[in-house]
Amino acid sequence: MKGWIVFNGNIVLDVDFVHRQADRILESHHVDPEVRDWRKVLLITAGWQRDEFDEAHLKRALTEIGIPSRFERGFDLNIQNLAVYHEFDAFKNSEPEIYRQYHDKQRIILKTKELYRLKNNDFLRILREQIQYVKNMYPGVTLAELLAYDVSHHQADLRKLAERELLFHYCCQEVQDTLSSIVANDEKMIAICGEIDRYFRSRSLVDECRTFIQIRDALRRRILSANSIFLFGGHVAVLLNRLQFFRLTDVFHEALWRGTNFYSVSAGSMVLADKIIVYDDFGAAGQEQPHREFEYFDKGVGLVTRVALFPHCMDRIQTDDPDNLSYLAHRFSSGLCVGLNQESFLLAETCRDETSGQVRERFVSQGTEDGVYVFDRNGNKRCYSNGEEVPVS
Repeated sequence: MKGWIVFNGNIVLDVDFVHRQADRILESHHVDPEVRDWRKVLLITAGWQRDEFDEAHLKRALTEIGIPSRFERGFDLNIQNLAVYHEFDAFKNSEPEIYRQYHDKQRIILKTKELYRLKNNDFLRILREQIQYVKNMYPGVTLAELLAYDVSHHQADLRKLAERELLFHYCCQEVQDTLSSIVANDEKMIAICGEIDRYFRSRSLVDECRTFIQIRDALRRRILSANSIFLFGGHVAVLLNRLQFFRLTDVFHEALWRGTNFYSVSAGSMVLADKIIVYDDFGAAGQEQPHREFEYFDKGVGLVTRVALFPHCMDRIQTDDPDNLSYLAHRFSSGLCVGLNQESFLLAETCRDETSGQVRERFVSQGTEDGVYVFDRNGNKRCYSNGEEVPVS
C-alpha cells in the first residue's frame, strides 16, 4: 500500500511534530517485513546546513514514543539521519575538480535567476498597473473576472459589442497576456536551469564517479529501509540542491510506493511538492520598503502534484484579498492552492472508494488548533477544519 504524507506549515517545536504524529509513526504497512517490525525513522535535516546533526532532541522524542534503537558500531541504524549535507561535503573534499565545476554551475544558475527576476519584476509592475487601470474604469470588477473572460469566444463578435464592452474586452486581453508572459517566463527559467544542470553532469561525468556512486547508493539504501521519513525546514535551496545532486527524486517515489510514510515541515513540505514556490525580498539593496514577491523557485520531488503548497501561509499571503489569491492560483497552479500555518496539518493518502471500489488519493485536514486554507483561481477561500476532506478534482 502506498505511504501517506503529512504536511505542516511551520511548527514551532520539531519535537511537537513527532509527539503529535506518534500513533501514525508506530504504524506500518510497508512491503518489507523487517521495516514493518523495526519501524525505522529517517531524519532529513540538511536544511539546517552545518547544524544537520543537531538532532538529538528528535531522537529522544522518537525513543519516547516507542521507536526502538538498533546500534551497530556505535551508530543507531533505526533512528538515523540521512546526512546528505555532510555526505555532500565529503564528496566535495574527495572530488575537488567535480565540485569546482558544480560550484561554477550553481553560480551560473544564480545569475540566470537574477536576470529572470529583472524581467519578471517588470512584468509584475505592468500587471499591477494594468489591473488598477481597469479597476478605475470598471469599479467592482475582480481580477478573477478579468482572467476568466473568454477572449477567443468574443473575438468573432467584436462588432456587436458596445464601446464600453469593447474596451473591457481589450483590457481583459491585455491583463491575460501579461500574466501569461509571467507564467511563460517562470517555465522558461526552470527549463534553462535544468539545461545548465544537465550540461554540468555531462561535462563533469559526475554520475560515473566512483565516489558519487558509493554515496548515492548509501543514501538510497537509507531511504528505502525507512518506515517513516521526516523532512524538516531550514534553507530550502540547500535542502533541494543536496537531494538533487545525488539524484534522489526517483528513490523518494519508490519509497512512497513501498509504503514509507513522509512527515514534512516548512521547507521540507515545499521540497516534496511538484513546484517549489518561495516568498522573498527582491528589492534593490538599501531600499527602505522593497516589494516582496512570490517566485517559482524550482521543481520539487513531486510526491504531491494535485495541489500547490504555501507554508507560512498567514505570514506571507494576503488571504483576505481575493485578487491576490486569484493571482497566486493562476500563476502557480492549475488546481487548488493550500496554505499551511504552524498548526496546520494536511494528510495526503490513498484510500479505496466504498462505492466504486477504486483507489483514489485524498487530502484531509488534520490540525486540531488550526485548519488548512484552500483557495482557487476565482479568489475563493475556505478553511478546512480537522477531519474535513479537501475536495481535489
